[in-house]
Amino acid sequence: MKSSPCLLVTLAVLLLSGCYANTVTSNQRISKDGWLSSHANIRVVRETEVSDDLLRIDVEVENTLPFDTRFDYKFEFLDAEGRMLFGPTTGFRQEQVPAGAFVTITATATDPRAADFRLTLTNAN
Repeated sequence: MKSSPCLLVTLAVLLLSGCYANTVTSNQRISKDGWLSSHANIRVVRETEVSDDLLRIDVEVENTLPFDTRFDYKFEFLDAEGRMLFGPTTGFRQEQVPAGAFVTITATATDPRAADFRLTLTNAN
């Protein structure tokens, strides 16, 4: 049985498009302070729902500097009315990014009422 290349491409696109519900490349919900505002690019933001309708966020952060750097980040989840939802993941974490590379940081809400998020990136030094 022969498969046509067009069919294979179509199947691949359908499989990949099902991985994430929403992909955003520009986002006002992300704040960067200090020199990060010009040296940490947000490549893509992915939003999806995982088990029990929990909001999951994946953010690709690119280091545009010619040396490795570290940054702190904090995700906050909000309900439909914009009220902050507290959970065990509240607080800053640290990530290191190699020179000219990117990392993906992720967070999953612990409350199914989460409808939105905010991400804060700060300089770790």
